[in-house]
Amino acid sequence: MKRLITFMLTVVFVFLSAVSVYAADANGVSFKTEDVVCNKDRLFTVDIKANSSERLAAVLFSFSYDRELMEYRSVSTSSDSVVYAYDNGSTVNVSYLCSEGKDIGSETVIFSLKFKSLAVGKTDLSYTAYDCVNSSAQSIPISDCSSGKVMISSENSGFSDKCTESEDPEASVENGSNYRKSTTDELGLINGSFSDNTTFMLIVGILCGLAVGVLCFILYLFLIKKKNNSKKEKERSRLDI
Repeated sequence: MKRLITFMLTVVFVFLSAVSVYAADANGVSFKTEDVVCNKDRLFTVDIKANSSERLAAVLFSFSYDRELMEYRSVSTSSDSVVYAYDNGSTVNVSYLCSEGKDIGSETVIFSLKFKSLAVGKTDLSYTAYDCVNSSAQSIPISDCSSGKVMISSENSGFSDKCTESEDPEASVENGSNYRKSTTDELGLINGSFSDNTTFMLIVGILCGLAVGVLCFILYLFLIKKKNNSKKEKERSRLDI
């Protein structure tokens, strides 16, 4: 009887262990971004956080948002990782890589995106994550991608100099510790205009035109000098005769 009870308990223990291991594997890795509140014409940062028992080695992202309210500026990560971002005009595609595998056991920030707020309003920073790999080059299932909202206020609001990640703006005003400093865009609208492909190509065309003009002028001076030297040689030859 005791052997039967022991055997049954062993079977139950093994079954529960297998279930817990399967559940942990099924959970995979989760990603999240938090809500951000800031003023118009400010630079603000959105942190992308990851959580898993696995060590994160590589993952790809695709971000989308209302481009009339905000524009992408740059991406950054810690010194032990590499991140690359490409804005194709409709989405910002990000590649993240950590050769040794990033420890993401407690909602670790893996990289940060910097944006500029353009107009007052609210937009979702939607994204998808895919091709997630751990430090053993094994695929990791993605269990969740939680995205926050970006709320942009006018200058005369309560967020004249700050950005916050709170979901409730009023709660963020009361709790100053939740604030994160934003920075004014020093180049202002100039940066925005240079991000336009038409303006950029126009500037490149002007610079190329100036370069061609300078080269043509140098060539003209060279030909004049050569012509003058030829005349002098002819005059010398005539005098020698």
